[in-house]
Amino acid sequence: MTANLISYADNQRLTLHCGMSLPAAQSLLQLAGNSSLLAQLTPAPTAQQLLDTAEQAYQAGYEQSASTEFELQGLAIAGIGDPLLQLELLNEFLPAFKAKRHGVPVTLVSYGLVAPSDALALCQQLMALEIEKLEIYLPASNPPAYQQAVKPTQLGFSEVCQFIHTASEAGLQVTCFAYAPVAQQSELRALALDLGARAFVVKPLVIV
Repeated sequence: MTANLISYADNQRLTLHCGMSLPAAQSLLQLAGNSSLLAQLTPAPTAQQLLDTAEQAYQAGYEQSASTEFELQGLAIAGIGDPLLQLELLNEFLPAFKAKRHGVPVTLVSYGLVAPSDALALCQQLMALEIEKLEIYLPASNPPAYQQAVKPTQLGFSEVCQFIHTASEAGLQVTCFAYAPVAQQSELRALALDLGARAFVVKPLVIV
């Protein structure tokens, strides 16, 4: 599956791009080494475009060509921006997608930079939208290192840790991740699990 302005394959998983808004200096695509994809993705896809793109992928054999493990990955929402800043779009897209594709798990890939006062209500909203999984970027285990790695434009290390804990407590399946190479992998895994995440994974750089 190649980039088609709205969707792309990330670790063989159908991934929909949902907009440009970011809580940090760089997109996760840039941090992953996939800068070439940034120029190909449409700036602001509509809910209908997301629906059409997802349906095209399924009709083209996304499920049938997948192994069982691949198929269980379902659909991810990520792209240039952070899906947690695109709730209006998610509110329009996800109910229609879920009505058509029953049982397909949905994952949001995010920085997780959410104000503690908003975190519980946001998690409840995500659960109501039948979002099963969150993948939260956690590249550092202390505030100075996090600030340097992420360069957040709003909030910071304390807030992302609190959001991971709140989301896990709310019933969302949270995985924390960083991109290779990771200097403090054991510390990060311990932190993620302590906060309530189910796992910490290191994703390879794409470099394209």
